[in-house]
Amino acid sequence: MRVIIVGCGKLGSGLAKALLRKGNRVTIIDRDPESFDLLGADFAGQKIVGIGFDRDILEQAEIRRADAVIACGK
Repeated sequence: MRVIIVGCGKLGSGLAKALLRKGNRVTIIDRDPESFDLLGADFAGQKIVGIGFDRDILEQAEIRRADAVIACGK
């Protein structure tokens, strides 16, 4: 499954890591690049710096191919 997560706080980062462990393709979006530190150095998903409701950012995340989009606040 292809999943886009908007927001890389405690909830978003934990969810992203759990979904990756289950074999999903994960893209996570956050406007603060330092937020990605919560993912750890071994995170194998895609990280995108930007605003999660910006059309260009969502297209970069391949939203048209996504099975799910999850919004997580900080």
